[in-house]
Amino acid sequence: MKLDLLYALTNRSGALSWHEVLQQTRRHAVLADELGFDRIWLGEHHFDVDGTDASPNPIMLATDLAARTERIRLGMAAVSLTLWHPLRVAEDLALLDHFSGGRLDVAFGRGILPIEVMNLNPAANRWNGSDNSRAIFAENLEIVRKIWTDDKFSWRGPRYTFPEPGTKFIHSPGAPMPDGWVDANDELVAFGMTPQPLQKPTPPQFAVTESMEGFRGAAHTDLKPITWYPTGQVLRNLLDAYRAEREAVTGQAPALGEDVGVLRLTYVADTDEEARRITEASVVEFFELVCRVRGIGVWLDADEDPADPRYRAMDPFDLLMERDHLMIGSPQSVSERMCRLSRSHGIQNWLVQMGFPGVAHSDVDRSLELFASGVMPELRKIEPATLATR
Repeated sequence: MKLDLLYALTNRSGALSWHEVLQQTRRHAVLADELGFDRIWLGEHHFDVDGTDASPNPIMLATDLAARTERIRLGMAAVSLTLWHPLRVAEDLALLDHFSGGRLDVAFGRGILPIEVMNLNPAANRWNGSDNSRAIFAENLEIVRKIWTDDKFSWRGPRYTFPEPGTKFIHSPGAPMPDGWVDANDELVAFGMTPQPLQKPTPPQFAVTESMEGFRGAAHTDLKPITWYPTGQVLRNLLDAYRAEREAVTGQAPALGEDVGVLRLTYVADTDEEARRITEASVVEFFELVCRVRGIGVWLDADEDPADPRYRAMDPFDLLMERDHLMIGSPQSVSERMCRLSRSHGIQNWLVQMGFPGVAHSDVDRSLELFASGVMPELRKIEPATLATR
């Protein structure tokens, strides 16, 4: 069982300076390391003005955290691959892998907010009906993987050509000529990256996705899915599809839930009542935001009609709790809910987000400690044989 912390840099009240928010982030990362969390995941979000998650460069942030922690792995969830030059992001991630002593895990995504995508790479528009975003993602991913592993790297694709034709290779007279890099005219025909990642052949790779298409695509590209909103039968259908696609690709079916990370809003207090009191306003605000952007259907199960007015009439906190979107309550309540879902869906990797907008940093401290002392041990006890297999 892998138990990870998804960390958002929040400052909803605006009471803290962003320097103070970064200081809190450092402190929480060290605490998560000491408490036994397996990973801390950092997102990539640009132009944040509402205190939701100001994290424009998770690679740079993780480099700082690597120097302050000893054991915890550092996850990127996700690097918005369509918004980066593929060679630059490959170099930056490789350096982070070295700085962290091989503790890097990296999830790739296509960017999720128009303000980010349309202002950093409008060619990666996800909302105009074209396939450009997926095509850019696929090409960039292949380039990153290839330069991470090839000593003689070259690429001819729809958007990039490496090396650029006609590039001369100017090197030190005292250094040996790299094998296979130049032709008879001293023009580059291949090159390599220094350094390549510390982990061989590459750091573990993931994909952040919620769709059937995304799960199947992850299975075919050897990426491990991380998902947030799917619940109940919707989640089960995705897990089944990923398992079937991996079997089609590799000839072997993984266990149900194997290699899939499931994210949930999480908060642990001494009692259920206290946990709800601290988090309810933030949960309701988040619920309304997601409904405005994506519709209420994202929260519902497979047999529930988003057009049914009953769901809009429900208390949002209760609706989310009943559908297992919230791991919020006492240590006993949270551990019982997470253990039940682990067994019913074969979940072997949980990502918990405790710091969400409106929850004070001091409250996050207590939740981290209670999760580590009261929930983590129960989840660690789960035997693989007790997990659902079909």
